[in-house]
Amino acid sequence: MRRTLLRLLATAALALATAGVGTVTVVAPAQAAYGAVKWPATGTITSKVDDRCPGYDNHDGYDIAGNYRSVVSAAYSGTVSYIGWDPGGYGNYVIISHVNGWSSLYAHLDGYVSRMRVGEYFARNDGIGYMGYTGGVSPPGIGGTHLHFEMLRYNTPQVWNSAGSCYQNVTRTNSIPFDFAGLN
Repeated sequence: MRRTLLRLLATAALALATAGVGTVTVVAPAQAAYGAVKWPATGTITSKVDDRCPGYDNHDGYDIAGNYRSVVSAAYSGTVSYIGWDPGGYGNYVIISHVNGWSSLYAHLDGYVSRMRVGEYFARNDGIGYMGYTGGVSPPGIGGTHLHFEMLRYNTPQVWNSAGSCYQNVTRTNSIPFDFAGLN
């Protein structure tokens, strides 16, 4: 239904532009969603989803090594669905629920912003916490301070390795070059 409507609108826009009625730009739905999710932290990618960077283990998310207590922000707008502590793994972590079955997970946080509560809404790029090394992470100086970041769909970690490469620097609030279908 949506595709039919989009095709109809695109056809009408092209007809109007051809007739000289106005200038119209048509953006395909996948292109509109591309880059809608933002990097939640500034730092260096040290591990990716199911894709080992040399010296690091495979796991379900991206690890972004950065400065201790630097701001971590919401990658996409949504509502906090879980705040927890996992002593042997994630340490302090948060899950934010988005639309269309998507959620994002942020782990090893040193702490949270003061308004962090289950049910609280955070807009994309709002600060949610601070990078740390809680849980099953080595202390600073041994490779510890980082953010573990996952994108989940219906509570299943998603593979999106083409978004960044090992040892690439990323900047908080910059677009992730990937199309998370349904997040636009």
